[in-house]
Amino acid sequence: MSQVKITVDPKEALVDERVHIQVEGLPPNKPVTIKATFQEEGLRFCSYGCFISTEGGHVMVERQAPVQGTYTGVEPMGLFWSMKPEPSQRQQIRFQKGNVTTPIIVTLAVFEGNLCWDELFDPPNKPLAISKVYRWYKHKTVRREKVREGNIRGVLFTPSGPGPFPGVIDLFGNGGSLFEHRAALLASRGFCVLSLAFFAYEDLPKFLTDVTLDYFIESAEWFSRLPEVISSGVGVISLSKSGEYALEMARHSSKVKAVVLVNAVSFYSDVPLKYSKGDIQCSEFLFNEIKRTPNGIDTIGCNQPSDDFYIKVWTSPASVLCIVGEDDHILNPKLTERFIELVPKEHKHRFQMIKYPGAGHLIEPPYVPHCRSSRHNIFDEYLWWGGETKSHSYAQEDSWWQILQFFSTQLKGKKDL
Repeated sequence: MSQVKITVDPKEALVDERVHIQVEGLPPNKPVTIKATFQEEGLRFCSYGCFISTEGGHVMVERQAPVQGTYTGVEPMGLFWSMKPEPSQRQQIRFQKGNVTTPIIVTLAVFEGNLCWDELFDPPNKPLAISKVYRWYKHKTVRREKVREGNIRGVLFTPSGPGPFPGVIDLFGNGGSLFEHRAALLASRGFCVLSLAFFAYEDLPKFLTDVTLDYFIESAEWFSRLPEVISSGVGVISLSKSGEYALEMARHSSKVKAVVLVNAVSFYSDVPLKYSKGDIQCSEFLFNEIKRTPNGIDTIGCNQPSDDFYIKVWTSPASVLCIVGEDDHILNPKLTERFIELVPKEHKHRFQMIKYPGAGHLIEPPYVPHCRSSRHNIFDEYLWWGGETKSHSYAQEDSWWQILQFFSTQLKGKKDL
């Protein structure tokens, strides 16, 4: 089988793009295994699918279901989203791309025979064919600049071209530090994006208790005045705890027109929010409701806010899109449902909720490894994020395009990307 080759189209693309994988030159009805691997910052992830070649000696991943593997059914991108840590790695790992100026390099290898998971890491034969795929969060033409403006800390991503562009502020949760991957990908889709840090980063406060609302208001006002940003208003995308800050930015800055909450807090939670005009009190976090499971800590019962603690963002003109994973074991999905219920009838047309059965807490851009649990770098505990891999993968793919469409409509006035 010296003529065997594996082709990938395109070999280089953004991480949210589908690719076509095909093996050619096989004998008819031949069992083969396709293995996909990548290594990032010392972590190794792997997936595989066992196939039977067609009468023509082909395997077409987008048309054939594996007879066994890390995923089931006909899934064009199954070899990407079903990746999991290799056996030599710690298993509860959350993959987040650190350096967005380099690609994720995925190696696809074809082996003779239908191998099982354990055989993948000491295969009996050399691969029949190998191909590499380059997956980018940041398009090569997107400009990346560190931001140190007044109190504001983060990274600004700007698309190529004259602009101005629709602007989005990108916030992550209570893990601190700065994550750039989602902002880089949004910028690669035509948005000017500020990935905004708010604690445990450079000279910012070390603890969540010292975060101020004034910081977010300052950030929204500064960002919305940039010449690269369309002046009519900006959007904010948030995950988990940062939903509180995103909604407060909309309430206090007329420049915020659109907010996306990804399994995000819609009420005052955890700690009082410092504010120069008077601190805002929060609902109680019920530590006695924490459940310890083999997957990690389950906290869905720990937040039980009364209606008074929900953030009345409907008093602003902003539109809100809520992305909800129904298998979230960190934030109870019913809390977001209650938030939507509280929106007065005359404002409901500006609020939308999309629920995804089987999806967990960490809904990220598509085609990346699903993380059910991992160690939280602030709490130093394993948290059970939840999600069933196939359902979670669907949620990541569908919600990403819903988010892009929402921001495109709200910030550019266009219904189609």
